[in-house]
Amino acid sequence: MGKKSGILGAAMTLLAAPLLTAPPAQAAPAPAPETLLSCDMSGKASFAPALSLNPAGQRTRVNVTADATGCSSRSGLDITSARLTGAMTGHMSCSSPPRDVNGDIEITWTRADGSTAKSTANFALDLRGDLSNPSEPITGTFTGQNTDGAFKGNKHRGQGRIDSSGLARGCFTGGLESLNFNGSYRMTK
Repeated sequence: MGKKSGILGAAMTLLAAPLLTAPPAQAAPAPAPETLLSCDMSGKASFAPALSLNPAGQRTRVNVTADATGCSSRSGLDITSARLTGAMTGHMSCSSPPRDVNGDIEITWTRADGSTAKSTANFALDLRGDLSNPSEPITGTFTGQNTDGAFKGNKHRGQGRIDSSGLARGCFTGGLESLNFNGSYRMTK
């Protein structure tokens, strides 16, 4: 009997050992990126060819013009506004989310003293919602990083709502040629 209880005790110890050891150390969460600039943003996106109801979408060029205004920036940066222009391409449709939509955007920064600086950033676009359904909210997000010029390496994030007035009509009558958007923009390290 003693031999069996010794074996049973050893087995129980082996089974319980993982429960008695300290939990593995967890890495501290990464700190939030430092915000260098935050602004209000509004703009227009134009599509060529116009977006259709084809759920598979088609290769589309999105020409973007946007203004970032009311900016607050880190001390020493003194950016008061920015103008973003450029084009992105990818598969898009009125009735399905865009796929692989990205491209280069030129940014002209305006400082408090009136001087300007320029950057190029590669942006990726993500839209949520059905452009052909006026009762569904449409939201968009873009992310990117400066690849050249001022603030090289800094990251961008913008998000906003799309003005849905007339979107469904455009989708159902020959294609959606453009839309207006507004929201927020920020640049981080």
